[in-house]
Amino acid sequence: MDIVLDSSAIINLVNGGCIDKVLSIGEHNYFVGDLITDHEILNPIQKVVLETLIETGLLTLLDARIPLSRVIELQNKHSLGLGETECIAICVATGYSICTDDSKARNCSKKEIGENKVIGSLYLLREAVRAGTLSCPEALKIYVRMKVKGGFLPSGLTDNYFCR
Repeated sequence: MDIVLDSSAIINLVNGGCIDKVLSIGEHNYFVGDLITDHEILNPIQKVVLETLIETGLLTLLDARIPLSRVIELQNKHSLGLGETECIAICVATGYSICTDDSKARNCSKKEIGENKVIGSLYLLREAVRAGTLSCPEALKIYVRMKVKGGFLPSGLTDNYFCR
């Protein structure tokens, strides 16, 4: 699967300390739009992590692949941030899936690209468990860490969510 990550998913995965393990799952290709580096990632550590992932090839930067007019059109339609809107525009144009933990962005993405193309960071954690990159207990600890650090994620998940 080709997956475009938005800032909410990247921030949660960085805060969980697992983004490198998740992005090393060989079954998927991971992409990020170029607006995210200038407008969405505010924490300097997160920016360094993102740049390192791009340099090592785990994440591919999509430089200006979408006309700004299309991003503005979708932004006006959905009232989302630039990063989330750019991700949706990329997915509409390419057929890629989107990974977002932002509730509004998820709902808008479902309307634009279809529910089956919208995933979140927890899906990627579960994929990492299936691929053997993470254990179930590790995934649960990461989930709790992401929640503690402010991630807007569902409450009450157990290791059964990651292990089934």
